[in-house]
Order: sequence, then structure tokens, then C-alpha cells
Amino acid sequence: MWASTQYDIIVVGGGIAGSCLAGVLAREGRSVLLLEREAVFRDRVRGELTLPWGVVEARRAGLEIVQQMVGAVPFRSLTPYEGGIVAESDWAVSPEDTPGLGFLHPHFQEVAFTWAAAQGAETMRPAKAVDFARNGRPSVRVVQEGRETEYHARLVVAADGKLSAARRWAGGETVADPEHHRFGGVLIANGHFAPGALNYAWAPGEMVIWFAAGANHMRLYASMQAEQLRATGIDRSFEALIGFAAERLPDGALANAQQAGPIGFFPNSCVWASQPAGNGVVLVGDAAGAPDPSQGHGTSLLFWDVRQLSELLLESTDWDGAIRVFAERRRHVYNVIRSIDHWWQIFFDTSVEATQRLQGHLLAREHDSTVGGLARIEITGPEGLVVDEAARRRWFGEDLR
Repeated sequence: MWASTQYDIIVVGGGIAGSCLAGVLAREGRSVLLLEREAVFRDRVRGELTLPWGVVEARRAGLEIVQQMVGAVPFRSLTPYEGGIVAESDWAVSPEDTPGLGFLHPHFQEVAFTWAAAQGAETMRPAKAVDFARNGRPSVRVVQEGRETEYHARLVVAADGKLSAARRWAGGETVADPEHHRFGGVLIANGHFAPGALNYAWAPGEMVIWFAAGANHMRLYASMQAEQLRATGIDRSFEALIGFAAERLPDGALANAQQAGPIGFFPNSCVWASQPAGNGVVLVGDAAGAPDPSQGHGTSLLFWDVRQLSELLLESTDWDGAIRVFAERRRHVYNVIRSIDHWWQIFFDTSVEATQRLQGHLLAREHDSTVGGLARIEITGPEGLVVDEAARRRWFGEDLR
């Protein structure tokens, strides 16, 4: 016989998206149950930066205190390196503007989960959601310490990640683009480099990215196609990864580098839910749609989700209508990010066609450094951008030829 407990919202997934949303809603007096299946958050080489537009979204949701508790490190520019030497910055924000932030992902998860409880959310961990039903109100069956309990709510929010099992609860399925390249890296201690920037070194077919992920750590990422990844062996050996990156970073930056976490590489593919809301369920974060990780919009997008969905739920008593509105807005911003992610793939391709497109893009940037605002998405975000055929032609400089 199951016990039965009623809530306004059940949030399945206590990562950054789920915990931040649970805390925001609980802070405003809603009864929230937050479920997390893991007893300890682990480093899975996930997104550890939030671009300036995402920091703005987080602060609009009242999450600046959480970012401060995490000890996130600000960066104000996207800085390219050529031969280990700084080139002209691709973009920068002024001291008056909101910077981006680097952080340790598992630490942010832990802080956000604890913060949600402090705001009044009831938290359960480890607790696994094993089934969903809607007989009137939505319900979730949860297993904790061998005991199965059914919980009911007005709304279930699924924040269970890129491989979400809850997508089917909303009446949809998982959709994914074909893989184009691989992206991943490792957490490093004792790296030496100038803080305050999101740094990268690019050559045709490959890119290395590095930035401060805390006071004493840096995250080192690399992108390339799967065949090259296997040839270099950097997905299997810390020494190989450091040797590969050291040739592209400033001299001595990795001389004393120590491995501080696992190595992980993953397909760059965008993965999303065909139905982000329905049946008394709404998806947020990577469960709703995970963008190409090599472009770094993942955590920014989840903060957009938290701000948008919390505002809609707090402003309306019609929650079915609210989640429909959220779903339509989410589809739009995700389509913008996904389209621009696709256009950036020329940086990881060495074909003749890709080289020609890259030259066209560089021509477009000479004509307009923002490419109609599309090349400033890291700062301004996806809202208000249009990614139609005219925008694609502008991106690749086809309208200038």
C-alpha cells in the first residue's frame, strides 16, 4: 500500500536546472518536492560555464546569491590564441556589463540542491522516480531506501538531463541530430593562465578551450571529429590530452598540470524532446533540449528555462496554459541556438565546401562584426534573433557575393 502526499510541483532531477527552479518556486510559497536519484554529484565533464546572456537570465530569476555561493569565476572576454599568443578578442563585455561565469559543475549542483531546501522545497535524495501516471492529477512513483511511494502534484517538472526518461511522460520522444564532431575534456589543478577570459585556440578541424572553473581549477576542453580523436588518443590518456593542448596554449600553462577529474568526450549532437510539455508535465534544461556542448549554451539555456517557467507559473492559475506558452517559447529559442550551432560546425570540418563557407563567414564578419546580431548570441542571447534563410545567407556571406 502506497502512502500519498500532495504538492503543487514535483521536480524530478536535482541538478542545476531542477534545484534552481524548485528553490525559486518554493521561495514564493509553492509546495515543492525535489527528487534526486544520486547520493553524490559526480564530475561527468558537463558544462561549467555560463555565458553572459545566461548570467543575466539567472539574475532575473533571483539566483545571483546561488552563483555567489558557488564561488563562480567571472570572465569578460572570448579570447583567441594563435601559436600560444593572444590574438584580438572576439568579443568582450565592459565593466558595466554582466560577465560570464566559470564554475565546478558538481559543486554548483550541490549548492543549488542545498539552497532549494533552504527556500522551503522538500528534498529527497537518493530517490528514483520509477513511473508516472495522470489519473486526474499527475502522480510520480518514487523508490527510496527500498520503499515505493506515490506522490501527487498539480504539475510535474522533469529535469532529468540529456538522456531524459521523462520525455515520454509529456507525450513526446527523444530527437537527435547526427553527430558531427566530439567534444569533451578534463578538470585540471595547477594550470597557469591569465584568468578573466574564456580562451580558445582554433585550427581547421579542431579547437581547444580553457577557462577558470573555480579558484584552484581550470577546465580544459577539446573538439574534433571522432576519427581524429581516436588517432590522437586524447580521450583515453591524460598525458596525451595535456601534450596535445600544451602545443596550443601559452608556454608553461600546463607544465605542472594535474588531473583533477575524469576524462570524458561526447557527441556534439543537439538532442531534444519532440514535446516539451503536455499531460501535466513540463521539461526543463537538457531534458527539454540539449544544445551542441561545444558552443557552451547549455547552462545559459537552463537559467532561461528557470526564469521563464517560474514567471509563468507564478503569474497564472492556469498552469496547463502556462506550460503551453513555455513550450512554444522554448521551441523558438532552442531553434535559434540549434541553427547557429549548426552553422558553427564549419570550424570542425576540413572539407573544401566547409573552407569556402568559413571564408564567407569571415567576409561577413568583416562587413558586420555582429553578423546581424547572430555573432553576439553569447552576450545577448537567442531571444529576438531570427534564423531564417536570409539569416543563413548573411552568416555565410552569401548575400555579399
